[in-house]
Amino acid sequence: MQENRKKWISLGVALASSISLSANAADMSHDMHSSSDNIVTTATGEGEGGGVTETDLKTNDVAFLTRLGLIRGHLLVGYELYKQGQVDMAITHMKHPRDELYAGLVPSIEYRGGERFDDALSNLADKVTSKAAPAEVDEAYQQLESGIKAAETLVKVDLKNVLLSINELIGTAAEEYALGVENGKLINLHEFQDAYGFTQIAKRRLEQLPKATRNESANTVKKVEGYLDELANLWPTIAPEGDVDGDASKLYGAAARIEIAALGV
Repeated sequence: MQENRKKWISLGVALASSISLSANAADMSHDMHSSSDNIVTTATGEGEGGGVTETDLKTNDVAFLTRLGLIRGHLLVGYELYKQGQVDMAITHMKHPRDELYAGLVPSIEYRGGERFDDALSNLADKVTSKAAPAEVDEAYQQLESGIKAAETLVKVDLKNVLLSINELIGTAAEEYALGVENGKLINLHEFQDAYGFTQIAKRRLEQLPKATRNESANTVKKVEGYLDELANLWPTIAPEGDVDGDASKLYGAAARIEIAALGV
C-alpha cells in the first residue's frame, strides 16, 4: 500500500461525485440538501485507518469495527487468490494486516476484554507462505475468521455504528481503487484487490446483521444493500490484466449515500 499518499476525501466531494455519476442522484438531492447541516467533513489521516489512535480504537466502536474490517478484507483477498493458485499475490495480502493494522489494535482488544488472535494470524500467513495444502489453508483461515468475529462481538450491535463502519470500509475501498485504476487502466493490482476485499467485507457485515438490528430500520438496510450491489461490476475478476471498466467515483458515491443513510437512523 502507498500509505503516505492516502487521505480521506471529504463527504462533500464524495457527494459531488455521487451526483454526477449516479442515475439515482437526482432522487437524493433533497435529502442531501436537508442533511447538509448535519454533515461534517471527516479526515482519518494517512493510510488505512491512519490517524486513528489506540485510544480511539478503545472507545470508538466505529473505528474499532472498521479496523477489524480492513484486516478481514486483506485476508479475504489473500485467501481467494490462494484458492485460485495465485500464491505470490496471496502472500502479499496475508502479510499486510499484521504489519500495518493489527499491532495498533491489540491494546484495544485487551481493553475491551477480548482475546488476541496473534497466533491465528501468524499461522495463516505461515501456511500461505509455505504453500501448504489448500485444506490446511482453509482450516487456518476459518480459525482466524472465528477470532476476528469474536473481537467484533466486543462491540454492542448498533445499526448506526455498523452502517458507519461500512461507510468507512467503502470510503477506504474508493481510495484503494483510485490508486489501482486510472482512466480505465489497471496501474496497481494490489490496491485494486484491496478495494475488492474491503467491499466484500462491507457486504458481509450487512448480510450478517442480526434480524432484530436489521428490523430497526429495514428500509435503510435494504437501500444500503442496493448501493453495495451496484459496485459488483467494478471487479470482473480479482486478477485482471489490461483495461478495467470501472471508476473509483462509484465507490465514493456509494460511501456518501451510505453515510447519509446511517445519519438518518
